[in-house]
Amino acid sequence: MTIKIQKYNYLLQTPANPRNASRLLVFDSKKNNTHHKHFFDIGAFLRPGDLLVTNNSKVFSARIFGQKTTGGRIEILLLEKNGNFWQALIGGKVKIGDKIQIDTNFFCQIIEKNEKTAKVKFNLQGKGFWRKINQLGHMPIPPYIKNSNLPEKTLRRQYQTVYAKEFGSAAAPTAGLHFTKKLIGDLRSAGVEFASVDLHVGLGTFAPINEENVTNKKLHSENFSVPYSTVQKILKTRKSGGQIIAVGTTTVRALESSSAKIFSAEKDISSSTNIFIQPGDKFKVVDGLITNFHLPESSLMMLVAAFIQHKGITDGRKKLLELYSLAIDKKYRFYSFGDAMLIV
Repeated sequence: MTIKIQKYNYLLQTPANPRNASRLLVFDSKKNNTHHKHFFDIGAFLRPGDLLVTNNSKVFSARIFGQKTTGGRIEILLLEKNGNFWQALIGGKVKIGDKIQIDTNFFCQIIEKNEKTAKVKFNLQGKGFWRKINQLGHMPIPPYIKNSNLPEKTLRRQYQTVYAKEFGSAAAPTAGLHFTKKLIGDLRSAGVEFASVDLHVGLGTFAPINEENVTNKKLHSENFSVPYSTVQKILKTRKSGGQIIAVGTTTVRALESSSAKIFSAEKDISSSTNIFIQPGDKFKVVDGLITNFHLPESSLMMLVAAFIQHKGITDGRKKLLELYSLAIDKKYRFYSFGDAMLIV
């Protein structure tokens, strides 16, 4: 899915201040109309008994730098942990067997290498590894955010949701960046429920889709978990007639990938998903969606188009492009620190 973005300053370098002052485009699928609000107005479109499901995954300082023992500076972006190994993007020329020294007594070795990623193994594991990462790592902010000269402490706070708990993401679940603790408290007081999932976001989430993705209906794989407490809240909300609203496309992937288990589970759900949701697919759990404005040609736009079509719009792709064109015309901000859209 492609869309032309006009030449205006559509990228925010920092979140709105306060975060919930970001703009909110509301699409009411039943009436097929839109509203232009601010995120702090979102309560007007929610009802007591509705359930907001967030992705509580926490971004870690996944960007580190080292030196090959044979010379040459190397950048490492950690993506996903698998046992004692990490999948990583490598900036610089490396080959299998290369040792990259990051700090005194802290290094990694290239175990496997392909065109896009490498498998690396660090000499430290557990608390020792995380202590070094927190000390030496940098926040993996997107390349279009140019204010990388901001203090690392500031970046770690800004590129993180206020409810983030479990370290593991190489990118923020950005739809949640609009929430403040006060807004969450106000919504709770109004009778809106909250629940959470954990899906650790990899950079594959934002990668352009290709023909193989579409044909096989599969994307990169991401690990997720759905606590039993969330399962119980979903079942309660569905029984009472409330809306289950996913905060972000990553939350959608976790919920829809585990839909069969949600309606039969009596324990925590832990799995991985490579689901590729496309227009024509049906959503079994999610009734509403909060999402940012995404990169063109990404699987995220396909998912949002699929959800719009699921809500009763004949052509989800066409409607999504109309909404994006409207957002451009109204000067909404795009991508990670941009504005949001609510689809109900």
